[in-house]
Amino acid sequence: MKAPNFAYAKPASLNEALELLSAHAGAAVPLAGGQSLMATLNLRLSAPELLVDLGALDELRGIAEDGDAVAIGALTTHSEVAQSPLVRRALPLIARAMRDVAHVAIRNRGTLGGSLAYADPAAEMPACCVALDATLVVAGRAGRREIPAAQFYKGLFETALDPAS
Repeated sequence: MKAPNFAYAKPASLNEALELLSAHAGAAVPLAGGQSLMATLNLRLSAPELLVDLGALDELRGIAEDGDAVAIGALTTHSEVAQSPLVRRALPLIARAMRDVAHVAIRNRGTLGGSLAYADPAAEMPACCVALDATLVVAGRAGRREIPAAQFYKGLFETALDPAS
């Protein structure tokens, strides 16, 4: 099967991406690495009117110490997380679990943010974040929100993400 028709936008800034997602709330879908999204599009399990490609937003990439926490950007690939000395040292559960994420091609392209946002019960990262009592930082038109992982996941493929807020 082929993906349904949709409009495509590649914003140059996080604010522009948030504006697009908010203006098309319910009809727009963000694209990170695309490993989960492309499958749902091709199977027609997802049919957004607008695909918002976040790929140019470098501010959503990277791994850094943030006080006593480790901050991992949403567009950081699984491979980058797995190869990070900081993650191996400070988050050994995440480093170990990354070996079980799909296969090499997926790990090279798929992103941590995409994995967390889909709330797939078969995925490793949502369970790891809950087990580690992680805090997910999300952005919306109303600003940043910090959501404990245990509260972020509402059910199968359902999260506390809300592009309008």
